[in-house]
Amino acid sequence: MNSFRFQDLTTEEQDWLDAYLDGTISPEAFESLQNRLVENAVLRSVMRQYLAIDDSLRDVGENGAEAATEPWLRVVEPEKKVIRFPGFIPIAAAAALAFFLGTAVMQWSSTDDEMGPEPSAQGFAVIERLFDASWAQSEPVRREGDLLGGEVFRLASGTAEIQFFSGASMTIEGPAEIALKSAWEAVCSEGNVRMQVPPAARGFKLQAPGTEIIDLGTEFGLSVRDGKGHVEVIDGEISVRPKGGEEQLLTKGAAVKLSKDGPLTPAETGQIEFPDTDRFGSRSLDSQIADFEKWKSHRDALARDERLIAYYAFDRESPEMPIPDLTIPRNPELDGSVILAEPVDGRWPGLKSALEFRRPGARVRVNVPGEFSAFTFATWVRIDSLDRVYNALFMGDSYETGEPHWQIRDDGAMMLSVMVDDSKPNPKAPNDAGLHRVYYSPPMWEMSMSGEWMHLASVFDPEGRAVSHFVNGEQVSTQEIEDKFLIKKLRIGNAEIGNWGLPFREDPWFAIRNLNGRMDEIALFDAALGAEEIAGLFERSRAGRR
Repeated sequence: MNSFRFQDLTTEEQDWLDAYLDGTISPEAFESLQNRLVENAVLRSVMRQYLAIDDSLRDVGENGAEAATEPWLRVVEPEKKVIRFPGFIPIAAAAALAFFLGTAVMQWSSTDDEMGPEPSAQGFAVIERLFDASWAQSEPVRREGDLLGGEVFRLASGTAEIQFFSGASMTIEGPAEIALKSAWEAVCSEGNVRMQVPPAARGFKLQAPGTEIIDLGTEFGLSVRDGKGHVEVIDGEISVRPKGGEEQLLTKGAAVKLSKDGPLTPAETGQIEFPDTDRFGSRSLDSQIADFEKWKSHRDALARDERLIAYYAFDRESPEMPIPDLTIPRNPELDGSVILAEPVDGRWPGLKSALEFRRPGARVRVNVPGEFSAFTFATWVRIDSLDRVYNALFMGDSYETGEPHWQIRDDGAMMLSVMVDDSKPNPKAPNDAGLHRVYYSPPMWEMSMSGEWMHLASVFDPEGRAVSHFVNGEQVSTQEIEDKFLIKKLRIGNAEIGNWGLPFREDPWFAIRNLNGRMDEIALFDAALGAEEIAGLFERSRAGRR
C-alpha cells in the first residue's frame, strides 16, 4: 500500500488543506481544492487521513432511537474536534466532498498502513438453482443464491444445483442428505447426485458409503439409498477407494456398486437416471414462463388498485422511452425519465427487464403531484453491495415539508423518514435539515446476500401513529410516531428512484446515493397497507419458490 504524508503535498496544497481544516478557506481556494482532488491521488490520500465523517446515524446505535435523524455531514479530526464547513459552501457541496473523500465512517490510526477489517462472508458453496425443491419441516428453507458452509444440506424432494467455490458443480435430486465439508469435499449419505468437475477443480472428493471417490475429470453420477451406493462414470475418469481396499480407476462407461464394508462389485450402466442439468434447465425455463404469466396477472390487477399513487415495472418498448406508470387509468405525467440507469435482466431473465443503478449518476426522475394521507412503498430489489452510507430507494427532491426519503443504510438497515417541518430546527441535531425523524429497521442485508432478489416494504401511517418495515412479506419492525414528529398532510412532487441528486435546484453538487444493484418494480400507495396485505403482495409478486 502506498503511504503518503502531508510533506508530499505542494505548498499550495498544504495551505488549502490547512485553511479547509480551519474553516477559513476562500471560495476560490475551495474550488481549486476540488479540482485538484479529482486529478491528484496523493492529495486525496492525505486528505482522507486528516478527515473523517462524523456520522450522526452512528450515534443512533450508541445513544438510542431518540438520536435518530438523517444527518447532514460534519467533518471531524481524529481527536473528534468538529470543523464546520465555511458558510459559503452549500450543504450539498459539503456532502458531495465528504462522499468523494470516502463514504464510510473512518477512524484513522497513527500509522498510514493500518486498515480497518475487510468485509467478509462465510461459506464455500452457493445454491445456483432450485427446481420444485421442498424441505422437511425441521429444515431451513433454502433460496437460490444462499451461501453454504460446513453443514448438512437436506433436500426433501425436487432438484438443487450447488456450485462449490473450487469450481465443482453438484446437481442433487431429493430426497437427499449431503454433508458439505469444504470447497473440495462432500459426503453423500442419501440421494441421487451428478458431479461435474472442470480441470480447475480436479481432485474434488465425494465420500459415499464405505468409499471415497476422487474426480480426475470430468463427470460422474452417484446414487445412495439405504446405505448402498451405485457410481457411474459419465465422462472422464475417477478414482474409487473402498474402506480398507485398494484404489481403482474407472473410466467413461464404467459403473460399480458400493457398500459400507464390502468390496466394489461391477454394475451395469444406464440402470439409474442421474439428474441432468440440461433437462433441469429446460424444465426450469418452462416453470419460469408459467411463473412470469402469474406475475403479469398480478401486475394487471394491482394496476387497478385505487390506492396506488404510482406503479413502475421498468419494462419499456425501447431504451429511449420513459418508464411508464402502470396505474389505471393511465397518466403519462407520472412516467419516469431514465438517466444513466441501465436496462438489465429482472427476476425472469429474458422475460422481464429491471434497471441497474450502478453508476453514481444513475436514477429515474418522476414528478408525483397531489397530497396524501399515508405512504406505503414496496419494491423488488437485488442489492449487489451497499457502497454508500445511504443507498437510495425513493427520495423526494428537496426534502421539504411532507416529502419522504426511503433508503438503505450501509449496515443493511432500511430507513424511512418524512419531513415534518423544513422551517424548524431538529431538536436532536440543530445543524440537520429541518424537523424530522428517521425510522429504521434492524439490519436486513449483509454481503453474503449480494445478488439475491428481495421484497422490501415500508409504511408511514399517520392515522395509526406508526412506521413499519417489511422484508419478504414479514414485518421486521414497527415504531411509534410521536406527537412532535406527526404530520398528516403528505406530498412527493419531484422525486428520484434509485438515487438522490437535486436537493438544491441551483446547485450542481449532490450526495452520491445511487443504489448499487437492480430494481425490478416499485409501487407507491396512498394508504397504510397492513401486514397481511403486504404478505399477500409479496406472495403474488415473487418469482418461484412457492
